[in-house]
Amino acid sequence: MMRLISILILACASFLFAEPKLSVAVTLAPYAKIVQEIAGENADVVTLVPPNANPHLFEPKPNTLRAFSKASLYLSDGSGLDKAWRPRFLGVNKNIRIVDISQGVSWMNEEAHEHVHEHGEELDPHIWNSPRMAILIASNVCSALVELDGLHAGVYRTNLEKFSKRLSDLDVKFTEATKALSEDRRTFIVFHPSYGYMARDYGLKQIAVEVHGKEPKPRDMQKLVHIAKEHQVKTVFVQPQFSRRAVESLSREIQAKIVSIDPLAFDFEKELQKFISAISESSK
Repeated sequence: MMRLISILILACASFLFAEPKLSVAVTLAPYAKIVQEIAGENADVVTLVPPNANPHLFEPKPNTLRAFSKASLYLSDGSGLDKAWRPRFLGVNKNIRIVDISQGVSWMNEEAHEHVHEHGEELDPHIWNSPRMAILIASNVCSALVELDGLHAGVYRTNLEKFSKRLSDLDVKFTEATKALSEDRRTFIVFHPSYGYMARDYGLKQIAVEVHGKEPKPRDMQKLVHIAKEHQVKTVFVQPQFSRRAVESLSREIQAKIVSIDPLAFDFEKELQKFISAISESSK
């Protein structure tokens, strides 16, 4: 009996004096994935924009605001994507520490969307969709976690090393696959322009179906058909956050395969693998 009581006392003491987990808030699921990879069991992650939601039309839900109110760290990507709804979140947690995880990123402009930087430029926020940029983001996440929780610095750095190795292997796969493409097969078509950084980093050219966030008009479609035929495009990418109608029409016209890919997926590594596999397959 005494042994059982001792065990119960030890269990209660362990519970009472256990180190509290960090609560880390991020805008999007891909960033949640990176935080989870680096932090492991040492942090709970609050994702502000839910799966399959369009971040440009996002409205914060009460339960997300409640979760954010308890977070100790907000990892912002610095793109301005959260500009419209960031004040509502900070209104429920004025003392949260904010860290920009885009340090070192070479930004691209995105004319079609309203991501306004402090200097007035519109920035493309999809930085995680290039393996090279994802490695950089992960390093910044690790630095933020180490600064806030030095006790687990060794764990964070070890996890960063493992994650960066995986992404470096993916980078090699992208580099080899794109090098094998001829110059006239380096163009891809996607409904929403979510892969600009990937295209830049690996010598590809991204063509968006949408025009200023809207479905293309007949004249725009004619231009797309011409570009697709000129560059022998055999695959058109569509995202679950947007309508498939224009993409289906285009694919019938150019006899191309439709590949559904989610640029906002939690497992963005899997989606990137799918992307490069589709590009490689279509070039055969």
